[in-house]
Amino acid sequence: MPGKPSLLGKLIPSLEAPARVTNGQLSSLAPAFSPDGRKLFVIGQQLRGELERFDARTAEFVPYLGGISADFLNFSRDGQWVAYVAYPEQTLWKSRVDGSERMQLTMPPMQVMVPKWSPDGREILFYGVGGGKEQRAYIISASGGAPRPASAGSGGEMQSNWSPDGASIMYSDFPFFSQEPGKVAIHLLDLKTQKVETLPGSAGYFAPCWSPDGKYVAAMAVDGQRLVLFDFKAHAWTELVKGWGLLKWSQDGLYLYYLRYGPESAVMRVRVSDRQVEEVASLKGVRQAGRLAGLEFGMTPEGDPIVLRDVGTQEIYSLDWKR
Repeated sequence: MPGKPSLLGKLIPSLEAPARVTNGQLSSLAPAFSPDGRKLFVIGQQLRGELERFDARTAEFVPYLGGISADFLNFSRDGQWVAYVAYPEQTLWKSRVDGSERMQLTMPPMQVMVPKWSPDGREILFYGVGGGKEQRAYIISASGGAPRPASAGSGGEMQSNWSPDGASIMYSDFPFFSQEPGKVAIHLLDLKTQKVETLPGSAGYFAPCWSPDGKYVAAMAVDGQRLVLFDFKAHAWTELVKGWGLLKWSQDGLYLYYLRYGPESAVMRVRVSDRQVEEVASLKGVRQAGRLAGLEFGMTPEGDPIVLRDVGTQEIYSLDWKR
């Protein structure tokens, strides 16, 4: 911190400038000096995950796509392609479901989360943080190119996802950044006209997830671990089940998948028709990695849960310190 400059500092101003201490092979966290000031201790951290799929036959998670370090998996409607985000780089990639024909779609400093394939498989919608820290929904061609903002507005479209016909996107406000969380709501954006409408009765709900058949919207409530469901035909909201996490629909739209927290954490699902709840995969003892670890999970087209298991390292290092 700047203080009273020494005589030597006045003569050689560069001595007063910050000096690099670590080389950058690892991320360095939580620096602390020894009591005598001769050593500096830091936590050296290497972020890495291993992608795993739940095998219902063995009731265990097994490596998926070769165990790559990838987050936010989303499959195209035809089940032939997968979009994912490299971890910890936060870059967007796509590949065939067998891992072939890999292609990087975004470059740093853009950071990507929650990509979603368009219904026709030609574009990918994602939430991006730009180099200038601008946060908003973007759309990029699945064949590559520059991403473009989805809306002409100020951004901040949380958990944006496509309408079944691909003409609109749905998103919510961020409750975490709002001074009045109760006024957070879910919105519909017409991509052609840029007209925005608010879903009736959606105040206090966020992170929407549109069902594949377009009949329902599932969301989370800001006032607790409650999942709610909007029925477009009845034009009404109902409480679905207690739970949390970024929600996933089964491809047939019959089930909604979510997370159960606590000592018996698990991936759960509820059948929309009769509200029957069942455990799909236990997460007990599974240490998750990723940008939204503990909130995000994936689903294969066959309905198998996917997680990014933490296989990174954290160790304490000491550096000799010379004043």
